[in-house]
Amino acid sequence: MTGELISVITFWLAMAGLIYTFIGYPVLIYSLSKARPRPVRKADTFPRVSLIIAAYNEERVIHEKLRNCFAMTYPRGQLEIIVVADGSSDRTAEIVAGWSGRGVQLMHEPARRGKSAALNRAVPHAEGEIVFFSDANTHYPPDVIEKMVSNFSDSTVGGVSGRKVLLQDLERHATRGETAYWGYESILKSCESSLGSIVTADGEIFALRKSLYEPIPDGFVHDDMFLTLSMVERGYRVVYESEATSAEHASRGLWDEFHLKVRYASAGYQVLKAFAPLLMPPRSLFALQFISHKVFRWMAPFFLIAALVSSGVAGGPFYSTLFVLQIAFYAVALAGMAIQRWVPIKLTYFPLYFCLGNTAALWGAFKYLFAGQSTLWRKAAR
Repeated sequence: MTGELISVITFWLAMAGLIYTFIGYPVLIYSLSKARPRPVRKADTFPRVSLIIAAYNEERVIHEKLRNCFAMTYPRGQLEIIVVADGSSDRTAEIVAGWSGRGVQLMHEPARRGKSAALNRAVPHAEGEIVFFSDANTHYPPDVIEKMVSNFSDSTVGGVSGRKVLLQDLERHATRGETAYWGYESILKSCESSLGSIVTADGEIFALRKSLYEPIPDGFVHDDMFLTLSMVERGYRVVYESEATSAEHASRGLWDEFHLKVRYASAGYQVLKAFAPLLMPPRSLFALQFISHKVFRWMAPFFLIAALVSSGVAGGPFYSTLFVLQIAFYAVALAGMAIQRWVPIKLTYFPLYFCLGNTAALWGAFKYLFAGQSTLWRKAAR
């Protein structure tokens, strides 16, 4: 087999991986969800709910967050609010303590050990049948809890995730890209939920039965993904409630967003290793969904590199043209990065955001392999 033929085969295998990741899987999961839907049996019930807010140095937003909690229409006697402010060195704990007269419980330790450790500390103290995890910078509509808990009338449902929406602020450069990304994710999750379970909940709007809470291991970063997979492993569904929304701003800058994506991608390999018996090789529809939705996306930068290099080596007018077009695409992304601080140009935004996400996934893989993973994160500017 000649080097040119190897390059051609490599190119088309890489393209097949990319096409399946971004087009093939969405088409497949949509078709399956229409062919064999598995609806959730919902009912209006009002179990005791413990709303747990993880808040690290959130003095700028925690007061407004608590006001948002008290604007909810869920029966007040059935709602418990707990704020875990471990490690906070600003006024977060002081502000939360000022709400104690209205029943807000503060949990605060000086040491910062990460969100997973904070949740592990808080859940045993929760009195609710349902624990509802939230972030300090997220805002909910008044009826969000009712919409979430209605799904628990189905005994097969162990957890429920709501829909994340981005508040529109075009001065934040990540807003446009993140809005498109979460819209795309919402479609995939709706289809996955119709089939059985989503592959991961969103930690800022995530409710589960307290009896199913599995303590998150030390050093584990993806608390929401760990809890999702631990419930699926035990035969429960984690479903998507698109009518329950969580609103927040995107990161202030693309650099902050890049660091978040590096962290998420790096932590993804940690999840894959921990749940290898469930996922590898794929012996269930859920395992196929997880690999298609998550693992193939983490592999996308490797497909892109293979497509670029192989098209450059293959030779001939066809592959040479494809090589030049790829170089031009990346050049536009680099130009967008260079000028986006001063002259935001729509033409460069998609290449820039696409390359940012895939570069973060690539860096996350190397970070996991060579630098390890930390439970503490680089806090993004609000």
